[in-house]
Amino acid sequence: MAPGRVVLVVGPPLAGVGGVVAALGAGLPEVEVVETDDLAGRAPDAVLAVFSAAAPLTRSDWASVERAAARTGRVIGVVSKIDAHRGWRDIVAADRARVAGWDGRYGAAPWLGVAAAPGLGEPRVDELVELLRGSLERRPLPVNRSRAVRAPFGPDPANVRRMLARARLRLLRVVRDESATLRTDLRDAAAEVGVGGLAGFEALLTAEAMRFHVRLADEVDRVVDDAAAGLGLTATPAPPLPEPPEIGRATTSSRRLEGQLVAVLGVGFGTGIALACSRLLAGLVPGSSALGWAAGTVAGLALVVWVVRARGLLHDRALLDRWVVEVAAALRWHGEAMVSERLLMAESQWAAGARAAPPKQGFAGRSLTRAHVTDQYEWW
Repeated sequence: MAPGRVVLVVGPPLAGVGGVVAALGAGLPEVEVVETDDLAGRAPDAVLAVFSAAAPLTRSDWASVERAAARTGRVIGVVSKIDAHRGWRDIVAADRARVAGWDGRYGAAPWLGVAAAPGLGEPRVDELVELLRGSLERRPLPVNRSRAVRAPFGPDPANVRRMLARARLRLLRVVRDESATLRTDLRDAAAEVGVGGLAGFEALLTAEAMRFHVRLADEVDRVVDDAAAGLGLTATPAPPLPEPPEIGRATTSSRRLEGQLVAVLGVGFGTGIALACSRLLAGLVPGSSALGWAAGTVAGLALVVWVVRARGLLHDRALLDRWVVEVAAALRWHGEAMVSERLLMAESQWAAGARAAPPKQGFAGRSLTRAHVTDQYEWW
């Protein structure tokens, strides 16, 4: 990287600008990372627009960084404090859409989330450091205009591989986190299903699976578009939404023997309750043996019905719990397949530009082909 590179970090109050500056200062010691716009008339090489993950940015928030962002062709949107806000991915999407709506020049600007000064654990700024390093090593590219343009000689193959590898890791993390969250939420819902609630739960699970599928497809498209912008390439049209996986229905099993066993146990408990109630009433009210037998019989029958229904409900909940685990595994496998196919398609399209690039000094002039993708995108 050429010496003297300057990165300006700006953002509204309480957005976490200071933490981002400190984290980048440790991760990019060769770059001057500044917080105040006091560059003696010099335009920064890149501007980081930092906003909190607590809520989507407002027009006044963007106005506070708009003047600095207009002085460079390289602007990166950063959503900070993602360690404290579970829905930070939705905030990233909302911030990206709002800024693009206010100024079309920033429609292709990359956006990502960071945890520069987390309350627990290590800082999560590696993606930002890699994006900045790769961006500053290249010639200035007008990636934040209304339409991104292809670099005159195409992207460096090494940058293509690095960007695709980072996109793959990011998307696989999203797939695993979202599928685990979905599994936990649906298992909790299955444990609360009441009598006659199977149909409602099946509808809930089907809707949540489709929502997972659509949100993942949108996230894959956003990450690929960000990677294209980081490489200075025109964003490729998103392919049609693939078909969601077949989730089937909850598996059933024969309950004949189990039902007979529960009925026998229920009758035994009911008979015992009937005898106990009849003797209790007979002792309390002499001469009321008939009334005692009647009351005991009613209580015994009620207990039999309750035991049978309770065991049936527990059986249904166990089947639903097993079904949820199977569906979550299928969605995770489908999501990882979607990520691999989408990135393979992107690499096939970007490889043409990489082939057109003249080989750099010390780099073998070996074209990037589909054969180099197989090992890199082996599923975990």
